[in-house]
Amino acid sequence: MTWRGSSTTQDRIFACLVYIVPVLEVLLIGFGEPLFRSIPYLRLAFVPLMPLLAIYAYSVGGIAVVQIAVFIGLFAGVIRNYRVVHFLRFHTMQALLIGIAIFLCDAVLSILGIGRSVIGVGASPVEVLFWNPLMSVIFVAVLAAAIYSVVQSIRGLYAELPIISEAAYQFVR
Repeated sequence: MTWRGSSTTQDRIFACLVYIVPVLEVLLIGFGEPLFRSIPYLRLAFVPLMPLLAIYAYSVGGIAVVQIAVFIGLFAGVIRNYRVVHFLRFHTMQALLIGIAIFLCDAVLSILGIGRSVIGVGASPVEVLFWNPLMSVIFVAVLAAAIYSVVQSIRGLYAELPIISEAAYQFVR
């Protein structure tokens, strides 16, 4: 999808930066913890994001103030701002949709009674054999989608993710 015109270097950099949001979201929820327990050195790859994660996790009275502010800021300031180029609005919407998918996965797992307690000590064999791999798959899928999208953004191309790209494109027409 490159028919919307060319993108500048600045547009490409900003399009890459928005994909930090879903990565922070998946780290905050803890979907990567089973992998981090299995491969402790993997956590070192995310050390540079820890200061941002601490800020992103800030909440007041149980309300995720920074997460809501980032979402509203990106939605109102970038996606709904038609003076911003389509390339950046598309990638921002796609990053937010990945974040929404992470939230929905967390909500479904919480409804099923599976959550952050699964990764803790004393988990049952069913949790270890089924839910931990599921959480790891979600983590790897989000990470792969973010990395792919960043690479496509650097190249000045629209990242094609099944379902998410279609929704993002429909929303930012």
